[in-house]
Amino acid sequence: MAGMREKCRECGHSWGVTMLPRTDVLCSECARPTPSRRPAHYWAARMWNFPTSNPWPRSPEWWDEQTSRADLRIAAEFANSLEVRA
Repeated sequence: MAGMREKCRECGHSWGVTMLPRTDVLCSECARPTPSRRPAHYWAARMWNFPTSNPWPRSPEWWDEQTSRADLRIAAEFANSLEVRA
């Protein structure tokens, strides 16, 4: 199995493996969700991993107070760049 490689479906980065290569795989950088890449995963992780004793979903007002301004700015910039389909 020497010389077998996997390739990231997003950026094309490849790396050697000692097992059968997977076909649909992401490298660690592409797998990390951000507001502009896989936003649903990013915000779900922010909601459920927020350091609080009560992990239940909060109101939009509570999230506006708790999330950082930088995250909100990045999300707004991404939303503005989306193409609107009629």
